[in-house]
Amino acid sequence: MKGKLLALALVGTVGFSNAAVVENPILKKLVEKGILTEQEAAVIDEQLAKEEAEKAKYQAEIDKVAMETKEKLDKLNKKIGDMPTLAGKFKKFEIGGKAYVGYTYTDTKKQYTGNNDKGDFEVRRFYFDTKAYLNDKDHIRFTTDISQSLNVKGSGNNLSAKDEKLSLKIKYGYLYKDISSLIPHTGFELGVAHTPWMDYEEHSGWWYRSVDKTFIESGGSIGLWPSADLGINFITKTPYISAEYGIFNGEGYDKINTSSNKSSGFHNSVEGRLTYHIFGNGNKKLNPTKDQYANISVHLASNIGYKDENTSHKNLNLYHIHAVYNNPMFLLAAQYGKVDYNNSSTLAGDGYSINGEIRPVQDWAIFGRYDYWSPENKKATKLDSKKAYYVGVAYTMNKYVKWIFNYENFDYKDGVAGANQDKNDKTQYKLTAELSW
Repeated sequence: MKGKLLALALVGTVGFSNAAVVENPILKKLVEKGILTEQEAAVIDEQLAKEEAEKAKYQAEIDKVAMETKEKLDKLNKKIGDMPTLAGKFKKFEIGGKAYVGYTYTDTKKQYTGNNDKGDFEVRRFYFDTKAYLNDKDHIRFTTDISQSLNVKGSGNNLSAKDEKLSLKIKYGYLYKDISSLIPHTGFELGVAHTPWMDYEEHSGWWYRSVDKTFIESGGSIGLWPSADLGINFITKTPYISAEYGIFNGEGYDKINTSSNKSSGFHNSVEGRLTYHIFGNGNKKLNPTKDQYANISVHLASNIGYKDENTSHKNLNLYHIHAVYNNPMFLLAAQYGKVDYNNSSTLAGDGYSINGEIRPVQDWAIFGRYDYWSPENKKATKLDSKKAYYVGVAYTMNKYVKWIFNYENFDYKDGVAGANQDKNDKTQYKLTAELSW
């Protein structure tokens, strides 16, 4: 019985005790009821006091260690605070990327080229993208681009492509500044910026950049400048009208500051796109598998002294129209382009492209495209036409990976007898992993 009472006293409020006085109110009550003697209560009270003293000692040691740790953390935080950390300099910092890797088997006409068929793994594109936001809209973007290119050797008329190599280039490097307070719904990119057309088509009409470039850019079709260049690009977005317009060096981000002894004082490119969004979603980021949209676009460019290649008729003028309709089940797009340029070049001419896509079941799509380009001067260029055919199937595994298998055929026709354009014909089979993060 006394053992049970002792346990009850130990969990009670602790008081100070000595040989004559018991301060613990529970022990006092037990003494008054005759359950404990004063001597027994004093012993218990003394033991409780010792335990409380030990507890206070341990707590003091814990408090000391906690204080020392806090002081060390404060010093470390001060050192970190003095460093140029990203979080301290920008409101938000984003890192992402996109890669197109795969395998291509190429079948050529050996009787014309002397080359055997070949199959190779490829890194078609590898973009590493960073954005540092100064506020909700203004930001600095820097994107690197790794791609395969021909290892060209020699000079002048003795150039030869021996093999392929991986090249690292700056894809984008610009400041984006919102100027909506001056021009409604508008901002600009200054630096290595988007050109007005390619990025628009790649996010509305042709969703398979990992397979090949757009009609305007692809070497198997027109083969003009790429999707970025050094200059300034203005961007306006409203529900029904969007536009991009700017001035650029004119040769593309992979040939920045191209010049020669034929260069004039002003040899830049003026380019613009105007798009009417029929369903009023021109200021939204679209998902082709979820959204319905229909757009009609006009795209014009005047590239003064294009690449400084010619002493006469050296300005390149582009006239281009495009239309696209999409709903979650299918996409259909068509475009026509005409280039006014020195007619000794295959760039001078006109042509069109049609592409479509059907999505029979979730995550699967079947796509196709046909390009046709006819040079203006078939005798001078020795080329009657270029045709390109694409057909493929795509499977979206998740938001990070898309698998694509496709067939491509490039068909060149002679502009004059015996021009031997068949040497440029080829058929390709591609397996592509499109990676996004």
